[in-house]
Amino acid sequence: MSIIPESSIEEVRSLVDIIDVVGEYVQLKKRSSNFVGLCPFHSEKTPSFNVNPRLGIFKCFGCGEGGDVFSFVSRMESLSFPEAVRVLSDRVGVVLPEEEIPGDGASESESIYHALRYAARFFHDRLAKDPAAQSARDYLQKRGFTKESVKKFGIGYAPDDWDLLLKDATEHHVGEEFLEKAGLVIERKDESGYYDRYRHRLIFPIFSHVGKVVGFGGRILREDDQPKYINSPETKVYSKGKILYGLYHSKNAIRGKEEAILVEGYTDVVSLHQAGVQHVVASSGTALTKDQIGAISRYAKVVILLYDSDSAGLRAALRGIDLILEEGLIPYAVRLPDGEDPDSYVQKNGAAAFEAYLRDHRQNFIQFVLTNAKAAGRMASPEGIATVQRTILQSIARIADPLNREAYLRSAATSLDLPDNDLRPIVDGYIRGEKNSYRKNAAAKSESASVSSMSDPAFDEPALTAQPIPAEKKLLRLMLEDGPSMIEWIMTRMALTDFTFGPSRDLASELVEQYSENRFIRTSFLSPNTPEPIRLLASEVMTNTEEPSDNWGKKLINVPRLDEDAIKSAKSSMKFLKRYRLDQQIERVRLQVMKAQESGVDPRELQVKLNKLYQFGKQIDSGSFLLGPAQ
Repeated sequence: MSIIPESSIEEVRSLVDIIDVVGEYVQLKKRSSNFVGLCPFHSEKTPSFNVNPRLGIFKCFGCGEGGDVFSFVSRMESLSFPEAVRVLSDRVGVVLPEEEIPGDGASESESIYHALRYAARFFHDRLAKDPAAQSARDYLQKRGFTKESVKKFGIGYAPDDWDLLLKDATEHHVGEEFLEKAGLVIERKDESGYYDRYRHRLIFPIFSHVGKVVGFGGRILREDDQPKYINSPETKVYSKGKILYGLYHSKNAIRGKEEAILVEGYTDVVSLHQAGVQHVVASSGTALTKDQIGAISRYAKVVILLYDSDSAGLRAALRGIDLILEEGLIPYAVRLPDGEDPDSYVQKNGAAAFEAYLRDHRQNFIQFVLTNAKAAGRMASPEGIATVQRTILQSIARIADPLNREAYLRSAATSLDLPDNDLRPIVDGYIRGEKNSYRKNAAAKSESASVSSMSDPAFDEPALTAQPIPAEKKLLRLMLEDGPSMIEWIMTRMALTDFTFGPSRDLASELVEQYSENRFIRTSFLSPNTPEPIRLLASEVMTNTEEPSDNWGKKLINVPRLDEDAIKSAKSSMKFLKRYRLDQQIERVRLQVMKAQESGVDPRELQVKLNKLYQFGKQIDSGSFLLGPAQ
């Protein structure tokens, strides 16, 4: 396995904008020198997730997760560190060493991704070069797909053979085990080996939104083959309910328009892209899910549900509305003319006419529900009308933003020809019902967690480590920010035992070790290879939520001359930390003296020790220890 040079990693780090990367997952707002948003790693209503663009790090003060841009992508996409580097290198155009076979130390996910990449190249090459792929090339030509589109979406061809991919992959050292775990081969019933899942099919690779192949969709080329599509099964790296087909290719266009068109099929996405309508994604053959809407919400504010005119398409659009509203997005629905799908419409009429049709025929969800209820005859009886009204009001209750909710309620009142004051208590009742249900679930979870913790044998044991106090966090931050010069200045005046046992002391110890070996690399503390407690503490102390000092812009990394403001801050923190540790020790010895007196044991030795501690306290208070060893 090729090892990525440290110089290449640092080049990628220097070119990647962490705000752009994190912004694809989190809606960020500038606050002071940082950016803040709702943490993607845990559920929260008040933003506690901070990104520091100057240092290139993130930290959530709610759940404690933190690190650099590689850590972030690794966590979000369940990637190994090398995989995260490669994803980001593609983003900024840094050429890394050619990837070879994953070594023995590769993770299972890394090996599955390798198998998927290999298969994608295999299928794409077969489409271009295999004479047997002529039927696939003819189909693409008939559908009007250009070579550029085929290349852009990585479309391929699976040979009409039981195990050609299997043989080719294993010859190139891609293990059968990982081909199976990637969903590319199926074990024979007699357990005598494997056979290819895809045979004589047009292949559509499915990419994650960062461009990693996670699965495939295979379309028939013979009309008598069944089913029409074979999709990858759920795997460790592919969850159908979380992936949107085309999002990798469409996210920039969606972000630019703040609008996403949601269609049903792979060919719809490719055809619309080719025509120039690029803010489009598909749900990959599954019912729309909350995770998929969450993925869209990173880029868009509006979702247009473009559904076929059949009943299945209508039901899919209706199901999607509430999910979209719950995520705080604005749903619209557009029904295409009978007999048309997005591919056929744009091929016949062009992109401008297609977008004009969407603009002129979009309906908000109230209009959409009423139009289809009338068409289906559900408004022909009083009870039917009441059912439709409830459906609309329950959807309105899902809108979190009170201003949006009020606007939709007034619109519903007009459409239903009812006073809004009559509807408002009903909506409020639905909202209270949801909140009460949430509270009950939360209380049950809390009670369960409490019982579980009390039954744990370790529940009453004292903690082996303690939380770092603010003073030592400040010292650690100063050492991380200023590097060797500050490490030397502080650690010639402090002892490692002054730092709290656990991550705080471990981080200080690692700083001293790097200083001693003349290899200070600030970003090494944020690597996924760093023990998690140290990484989380480092990212926390480096994510400074305060404004920098006036002299901050004048600072240079690793310069011998230290900033006066930094020295002043360090002195104050060192003095506080030493006094804090001394007071703890004084209290322990004082209690030992009292116990000795109560037990009739001679306390004089302990009293001598206590007096020495008091004398040392005077030195700390005077600040004499701050003069350093040479003074």
